[in-house]
Amino acid sequence: MLTLLIFDLLLCAGGLLTNYLNNQVTMNVTIYKSWLRKMKLTLLRENKALREVLLALSVVLGFIFIVSFSTLYVSDAIRNNNACGCVIPIPYMILLLSSLGLFVGSVSFYILTSKYLKEKQEITKGMDITLSFLDGGERRIVDTLIKQKQGLKQSRLAKLTGMHKVKVHRLLRRLESKGIIIKSSKDRSKLIELRPELRELFH
Repeated sequence: MLTLLIFDLLLCAGGLLTNYLNNQVTMNVTIYKSWLRKMKLTLLRENKALREVLLALSVVLGFIFIVSFSTLYVSDAIRNNNACGCVIPIPYMILLLSSLGLFVGSVSFYILTSKYLKEKQEITKGMDITLSFLDGGERRIVDTLIKQKQGLKQSRLAKLTGMHKVKVHRLLRRLESKGIIIKSSKDRSKLIELRPELRELFH
């Protein structure tokens, strides 16, 4: 009798232990899946550029699939002498696929370039804020260099800005110390030009 009671207790304890282990395994698997899902979402969120490229690629692949399916459908209808029995007449189908191709191309171009344009707008806005801290003379020199799209001699810069050479020289030293302009040599002449990063931004 005592042996049976001990055996029942052992069975009960074994069942409880099994249930506990099963629950732990299930919980660990659930936690792992949640963590994996969170990591995937984090990676996609952090790598927005990759997500946009994948979206554009999916759109293009979807269009390729539609074109391939339509081609097989039309070729099968022609082979069976049933070209006129298509749900969509072949001339209309060609027009439809051409329009769809134009739409897919436009969407893909927008997806791939929207991020670049947005970043450029943010950079431009930041540069505008930076240039707003320049005084009138410094801003006039920078605006002149932007409009000319090339390096200028100091004498030419003074003439275009309408400022005295001494004042231009003083302003150029300040702009150079701020990292806005650089001086380059060409044909034994010193040319004043915007820093390459700024030149690419404004041009």
